[in-house]
Amino acid sequence: MKGGKYNLSIRYGVLAGISVIIYMLVFYFYDVKVMLGPSVFWSTTLLFIIGMFFAAREERKVREFMTFREILPVAFVTYLVANLFFYDFLYILFNFVDPSLPELQRQVSLETIQDAGFTEYVEEAIDEIEKMPAEFTLGQAIFGYLRSAIFGFLLSLIIAGLTRNK
Repeated sequence: MKGGKYNLSIRYGVLAGISVIIYMLVFYFYDVKVMLGPSVFWSTTLLFIIGMFFAAREERKVREFMTFREILPVAFVTYLVANLFFYDFLYILFNFVDPSLPELQRQVSLETIQDAGFTEYVEEAIDEIEKMPAEFTLGQAIFGYLRSAIFGFLLSLIIAGLTRNK
């Protein structure tokens, strides 16, 4: 395999990351509140999964036989690269392109919680959201990236299980 151990992971991670950015920008220009809603954020997971799956599948084609242990890092590195693009995009968008987004994010979060109908938890959640700073700092971006790496690893386990040779 030419170019390095994680060549396909990086390639598909970049493609997935750019796809997520384009996807988010479509919603940003359509309706910022929709973009900030939980359904759009969670639906980006599908683009990450697609990138991870294609990277793992292509790596398996190149090497013909891959065990679960060999394919797991391929999927995980793909996720990490794509997610790096995603968090860089959010940091730039929230801090330089449209600094009003953190406050709008708080409002959308409050509306989402109130609309959910969990009355016993609404007051506690509202208090927590109101305590959050109306900014998206570099520290928050880094912590969010690291926290989401745990979720990415779990996705990688599933992808590796599906794409390994039997």
